[in-house]
Amino acid sequence: MTNQLKGKSAIITGAGSGIGKGIAQAFVDAEASVILVDINQKKLVDTKKDLEAINSKVSVYTFTADLSKSSSYKEVVEESVHKLGTVDILVNCAGIYPSTPALDITEDEWDQLFDLNLKGYFFLCQNVAKQMVKQDTGGSIINITSTASEVARPGVAHYCASKSGVKMMTQVLALEWAEYGIRINALGPGLVETDTLLNTLSTEKAKQEHVEKLSYCPMGRTALTEEIASGVLFFASDSSMYATGQTLFIDGGYSAGRFFKNKNK
Repeated sequence: MTNQLKGKSAIITGAGSGIGKGIAQAFVDAEASVILVDINQKKLVDTKKDLEAINSKVSVYTFTADLSKSSSYKEVVEESVHKLGTVDILVNCAGIYPSTPALDITEDEWDQLFDLNLKGYFFLCQNVAKQMVKQDTGGSIINITSTASEVARPGVAHYCASKSGVKMMTQVLALEWAEYGIRINALGPGLVETDTLLNTLSTEKAKQEHVEKLSYCPMGRTALTEEIASGVLFFASDSSMYATGQTLFIDGGYSAGRFFKNKNK
């Protein structure tokens, strides 16, 4: 899908590492100009260098922001318009994933997660949509949700609830904003091979738990970031011009139903 986004400008949040960085790499390869948003400035600088090495012909900017803070939403859009001229695409990818038993979740932890994972998504969508309406050119918004929006997991009640909220919010916004030519879809990854995931596999117990998780996935492996990025690229491009309000799960079949490998084979 090289050149699919030529001439387009995109905001990508959570772009300093992991899935967000993989999406940014795919967008730059597809010749989109991008503004990378993350709370970690150092990671943003490193990502910018990597992207410019991939394609020096497109513009790559960075903006450090805490997207759990209400003051950041308008600032991100204003900075994007200042640097890129227009906003054609938004990819909401920033998020946190604490694991805490439901009996132990505090109000502060709940609020911190929802402020970023759901509230942050909504108000950045809203501010970007206002800019797209002003431009009168339509646009595409892609929210990164999770298989946790579809399949319950113990220990992450707040995360599952936030990602389910993103999925339904995406559908409502698709209904409201179609008249402005704004398409909004969601993409739900399963387990993805990121540095964050690999760093958790430092003990034999962690490795064993990871293997057990993969046993529930029909394809039996983690996704690569570029495989997730390809789905986002589809929603961002003209290839999906008639798609809105949809959630695409790229998870190796995990959300399709319960699957258990026969360990005796």
